[in-house]
Amino acid sequence: MLERGGLLPATSAPFDFVSRQARMPSAYTFRRTRLPVSKAKALAQESRALREQVASDSAPPWTEAEPRPTLPLTSTHVTSGELPEVAAFATAQSYNFDVLLSSGRLPLNWIWLEDREVIYIPSWPATYTSSGSVFLFRSGCYVTWGMSSEQNTAFYRDVIAGGDVPVEEARHEAVGDEAMEYVHIPTEATRVVGDLIVLGQRRDDKEQRPSRASSAVPSLTLQARLAFSQGLAASARLSVEESLLQHYLESVAPIPARLEASGKVPLPRKDVIRKLGTLLHIRQRLNLGRDNFIDDPELYWENSHMETLYRSICSALDMKPRTEALNAKLNHCEHLLEVLRALLTEQSSHHMELIIIYLIAFEVGMALVTHEYLPTPLAVWRLIVAE
Repeated sequence: MLERGGLLPATSAPFDFVSRQARMPSAYTFRRTRLPVSKAKALAQESRALREQVASDSAPPWTEAEPRPTLPLTSTHVTSGELPEVAAFATAQSYNFDVLLSSGRLPLNWIWLEDREVIYIPSWPATYTSSGSVFLFRSGCYVTWGMSSEQNTAFYRDVIAGGDVPVEEARHEAVGDEAMEYVHIPTEATRVVGDLIVLGQRRDDKEQRPSRASSAVPSLTLQARLAFSQGLAASARLSVEESLLQHYLESVAPIPARLEASGKVPLPRKDVIRKLGTLLHIRQRLNLGRDNFIDDPELYWENSHMETLYRSICSALDMKPRTEALNAKLNHCEHLLEVLRALLTEQSSHHMELIIIYLIAFEVGMALVTHEYLPTPLAVWRLIVAE
């Protein structure tokens, strides 16, 4: 609705790094919880005002020889492509950092962050003047700041996917992605406004960076970008689970109709158990895994500043409603499989009851014949011959 009204930029088809083809827009875009109209418009207007402020600050100054514009400079329309983008990609269940470090594919300026859970690359590619920065997470995600789509693809190809020994463990069939635009405005507080990340401090190339060996506490600006990156990475990982569950729902969707039409369970017991195992696996990753979507990262238990930023971007990306929606769908699928399992159990019990009835009838017949309550065929033949 906001995109049709021109208040928010329209999303374009993301690039699938696995198939090397552009995919359709992520399905989660249509599952986002709708904000109240007044709140959505307020966020969109504030986001647009910040974009226009950046455009006015970067515009060339006016000279006395030039005529003054009739409208204020902040009324200039800012297109979405004029702002840098932060993009997150979930390509695997986890990254093997030991393999990555031994491969020699990392640039020389990489840095450890957060007890060796994150690798930070301040500048990539190092040979280009317009380079960005990258955060690599053990959870199988990487987040790029200020890099083009071509550079994002090149980073995955050259750093993560290159080499004989794979860095990715349990690689996803389809890449999960998430992206937002960001701006540096020194006079504004660092926060998330609608679909825009506002960094209140300018990036200082001379800022004191943590040493690689000590993994010291990063600067406030780097902390903010790390918190935002972790939220975007979580959203990208969640989009993978949403895609997996969507395929799962499509596979079980015909079952009720087939059950209604035939009156029989359309799947054998082994297939039902397999589908139940897949369902439990998705639920475990969603709620109980090391990088689950219920608990906040341990880093933020002692850093309220980063916790506030992390929760703000998770709120902007609708992480909680999306997780609740996934759990609700998982409950529905689990109920469906439990019904199938109960029907199969009832069917097996019915077969066992019939077998027992047949055995009892056979035993009764044998007893009648043995005690000569019923004549045997041989006795009947002898009677016929005797007559």
